[in-house]
Amino acid sequence: MSHSTLKNLSLAATMALAFASTSALAETTINIAGWGAKSGPLRSFGVNSEAVMKAAVARVNETGGIKLKDGSKAKLAFKYHDSACNAEQAIAVARKVASESNALVGIGPTCSGAAAAMFGVFQKKVGDAGDTGLQFPILTDTAVRNGLAKISQWTFRNTPNEPDMYDKLWAWVAANHPNLKTIYGGTETDQGHSNGTYSKVIVQAATRHGFKWSKGNIEGLSGKLASGFKNVLASSSNWLQADTNFSVQARAFRRSGADIYIISSHPFTTCGMLKELKRQRATPKLLIGLTSSSSQEVMKGCAAEAEGMIIPTSFAPITDMAKEVAALANKNGGDADLHSAAAWENVMIIKQVMESVGVTGQASMVQKERRMIRDGLEALTTTNGLIGKVTRVQDEGEALKPYVFVQAKAGNWVVIHDPR
Repeated sequence: MSHSTLKNLSLAATMALAFASTSALAETTINIAGWGAKSGPLRSFGVNSEAVMKAAVARVNETGGIKLKDGSKAKLAFKYHDSACNAEQAIAVARKVASESNALVGIGPTCSGAAAAMFGVFQKKVGDAGDTGLQFPILTDTAVRNGLAKISQWTFRNTPNEPDMYDKLWAWVAANHPNLKTIYGGTETDQGHSNGTYSKVIVQAATRHGFKWSKGNIEGLSGKLASGFKNVLASSSNWLQADTNFSVQARAFRRSGADIYIISSHPFTTCGMLKELKRQRATPKLLIGLTSSSSQEVMKGCAAEAEGMIIPTSFAPITDMAKEVAALANKNGGDADLHSAAAWENVMIIKQVMESVGVTGQASMVQKERRMIRDGLEALTTTNGLIGKVTRVQDEGEALKPYVFVQAKAGNWVVIHDPR
């Protein structure tokens, strides 16, 4: 046999092995699901989460995929569904994914109100034969209202702890702006996260650290979480998520004479309110915003009007990995923020859990492996976040994430305090 023939046979064998290896990866696919608001006023949140999730799944596959129980590798794949910011739609998506797909775990949804309703149709206590609720693990990236994961033992969240962040923020404001004494604010009353965080968390934390409501005492407001929250809402200048005219609300802010304005809303109405405040020449000494508005949507929509606003957030492009994820999100048509960046972390957590519990990718094992992944998520004590180590509260399915304070400066969110 000639040297040329041997060389050709060797090349053919090498190519066959490479093809076999590639085929093995292609033959086994592990599916996960994502869903969030890709329609409606908060559609940018779903667009951003899908963009980051797409990048994270691509990175998993670029680096070898998912290692299965038998040592082979599988490709990771996902499908992203539109659950809008609607409770019924989120429930419908969850039911469909759990019953009609072989996805092993889900990531979503966007809105806290939708999440609260959706989590309610899941089995409350794992293994309860009398509870026919959905038995499908969820690791939420966006819905941030405090305590949601306690609704079901199948639901987990990788979202920031707002009560802790705003407590630390108001302590920082008190120490760094001792001349500021009074507050006044408003929120989107028809958006669960906005008004819940405003009335139960933000105003409470401000009160706890000595700040006074500019228009007199609010009955029941003590500084304890959620104390007198209905009276807080009734005393505030509020609006709706779809509002486009804020003249009356802005006038109440201006007439309050408060040192600090609190605007607890998502980007669209945050910009609407800020623009109207500027038009009316309202001049607060400081602006405090909702976590969800520490986003590029605000910088794109009203950077000049937002100048000086301070917000606590669990994401900023301050590490090499965080900068890379931000760039990948942009490449996929979205932005990385405290909500969407968690989608990257979630995919990596899911990969870690799948490999630790030993999934097989076999269709006959889907329900068993969903339970294995649920148990694996519950067992986690720490995970790697994009800006630092994330610890977890096992019995609540919640995360305790590192955070920073950012301020709107010259068209960018700039870190002004980093307690990590």
